[in-house]
Amino acid sequence: MKLNKKTLKIIITVTAILLVATTVGLLAYFNQHRIFVFCQNHGIGKTKSNLEAVTPETEKILMSDMENNPRFTLDQSMMLINTEYTAAEGFDFNIEEYKDTTVYMNSCMLDAYAALSQAVTDKTGKKLYVSSDVRTREEQEALYLEDPKTATLPGASEHESGLCVDVYVAYYAGDAFLKSDAGRFVNSHAHKYGFIIRYPSYGEDSTGIRFEPWHIRYIGQPHAEFIYNNNLTLEQYIEMLEIGKLYQNGEYIISRQFADEGYLSVPKNATEITVSPDNTGAYIITAKINN
Repeated sequence: MKLNKKTLKIIITVTAILLVATTVGLLAYFNQHRIFVFCQNHGIGKTKSNLEAVTPETEKILMSDMENNPRFTLDQSMMLINTEYTAAEGFDFNIEEYKDTTVYMNSCMLDAYAALSQAVTDKTGKKLYVSSDVRTREEQEALYLEDPKTATLPGASEHESGLCVDVYVAYYAGDAFLKSDAGRFVNSHAHKYGFIIRYPSYGEDSTGIRFEPWHIRYIGQPHAEFIYNNNLTLEQYIEMLEIGKLYQNGEYIISRQFADEGYLSVPKNATEITVSPDNTGAYIITAKINN
């Protein structure tokens, strides 16, 4: 059958369009992790929010009276650990075993990690594994002496606190973690479970550590959501919380305070209050309020 010029032109045009679309699709498929990082760096798909300074009615509570009060949870979730604010040698971190697995983590993140791990399996069909959990000071020192360019100084590693874990899925560990559906899910959804990517691709100037998509750190809500949506690091977030001020974020009141002779000021109408040292000498109070 002889094709006229018009029909031939249509066929050539359609074929060219299909070839371009296929090429673009293949490039996108093989560069999903690069596209993902670009979107993360530029806040694409994120909902930026602000902390609003507020002046609710407060009451002063002695910290020792918080220990057996069901209104309060005392944990270590907001501790900043880096080369400037190191973990004190011999500090008693709340470490527990995770579900009889020989994996150990800080007690404040046990339930949150279980929820995140289950979500990874439900959404991607992959099982999330832990490659590195709690390290002793001696183990961190040995790692640092072996590879000081990669491992941080003893006392400056979050692994001593149990507040972080390094995760992977089968065949995808380290930098390759982000090439998996599970890795991209963790990096884009971990904040919903109270975790942040502690060393994000946009944060090396702040943290001093290169991008580690496998290193997740628990800080709880609403802090994780705020940090994720505003492209912050933990350092930047804690620095923006001015001492003594109270801020509202949705149903939460947040405050960073020094203990005044053992007392902290908390909102009177708060029903659930979490208090954590921030390792700079202050405490971060996270209060859920009744509107």
